[in-house]
Amino acid sequence: MALSRRDFLKLTGASALALGGVATEAGAAPKMPARPFGKTGWKASIYALGSAEIPANEEAIRAIDRLIDAGVNYLDTAPSYQGSRSERAIGEVMKRRRPEVFLATKTLARDADGAYAEVKASLERLQCKRIDTLQIHAVNDFGTLDQVLGDKGAIKGLERARSDGLIRFIGITGHTRPEVIAKALDSYPFDSILVPVSALDKHLSDFAEEVVPKARKLGIGIVGMKSLKGLELSKGTVDDAEPLLRYALSLPISTLTIGLRKESEVEANLRSVVNFRPMSEAERKDLEERMKPFATTQALWWKRR
Repeated sequence: MALSRRDFLKLTGASALALGGVATEAGAAPKMPARPFGKTGWKASIYALGSAEIPANEEAIRAIDRLIDAGVNYLDTAPSYQGSRSERAIGEVMKRRRPEVFLATKTLARDADGAYAEVKASLERLQCKRIDTLQIHAVNDFGTLDQVLGDKGAIKGLERARSDGLIRFIGITGHTRPEVIAKALDSYPFDSILVPVSALDKHLSDFAEEVVPKARKLGIGIVGMKSLKGLELSKGTVDDAEPLLRYALSLPISTLTIGLRKESEVEANLRSVVNFRPMSEAERKDLEERMKPFATTQALWWKRR
């Protein structure tokens, strides 16, 4: 079963929004919307750079510069993305534009020394002196959570890095089990979370059901991810991304990572985001039903336990 481009655009009546601009006073271009990022004091653009599939270096650098020029001020990366290519590409931009953005990276280390060492290595690749948020990455089961929060766990290494002025905030990411991240929020005063939110995730271990409201109540920055998986599964085009982005951004999150796979996708995604209008409940439910056939653990591999 595949959704046609016509079905996507018909769903929200969004073709004009996805392909054109919104009229503003004096013909000014619409501004990038921003939301408070938890208690950090930063107002994050609702479009955050997601760099897990970042393209070749020169193309990536041009695209990152374009995004920052357009008002994107939250960049998410990790040393594990593309064999550290993501951090290196972002680093080429950060050596010129570091003050303009909130910079987030991750660690897969589970022990204190390993996490601290990864912070130091990330700083070198990112060509900066301090990272805004360092996230303990992919905490998908209770055993891993206990390990990273233990006396010799990754959290201790990040607290040391924060004391040394190498990072400002500490976050956590989870892909698979909302109950694990919910417990993490009860166990440690994290500054941010990164979790999947989409019309497909709604049907399998939905983080938006419990975790997002809990984090919001605690004043934690909430970063959404993986909102565009339905585009690939339904064989849509870049212009069909708008309803999926609009769905995720209608949730009470702080910002949404949008993947950078190729430079040519940037302009269409920017148009969708700067023209963002919240979905109604009826529109959300309609898209959820249309996406339901694709919501399997084979397609949403991050839901596998």
